[in-house]
Amino acid sequence: MKKTLFLLLMLEAAITAEAQSLYNGSFFNKELNIRGKFHLEQKDIPVPGLELDSCYGYLQGNLNGSWLIMRVKSLDEKKAVVRAVSERGADAQDLEIKLTADGVSLKQVGGSYIKGVANKKYVKLPKPFTLKREE
Repeated sequence: MKKTLFLLLMLEAAITAEAQSLYNGSFFNKELNIRGKFHLEQKDIPVPGLELDSCYGYLQGNLNGSWLIMRVKSLDEKKAVVRAVSERGADAQDLEIKLTADGVSLKQVGGSYIKGVANKKYVKLPKPFTLKREE
């Protein structure tokens, strides 16, 4: 009985670890020219161009600055909710990240909004927008 319970607990831990690791990696949206890098279960990603401690991930590209994922509020096999902060520290935004067949879908939740840059003007990003996994 103890062996069976132990095996079930180990199986559940392995399944959870596999689901969480799906949020890790590099992602890109060609149309919006936005790149993201995530490692949501460990705060170990250095931010290029900024002298900061590690973060859980970041978004860069045609945005109003880089956005750093500084806190993971919740994480499961279906979605993650994270807190992103602008590189200047003036704005913060919750993002809901859902897995898709070929990457992730990001939805801005409440608060201020991350804006894109097109033709030297700020533009609203689509809700949600997707990033495809890079090989």
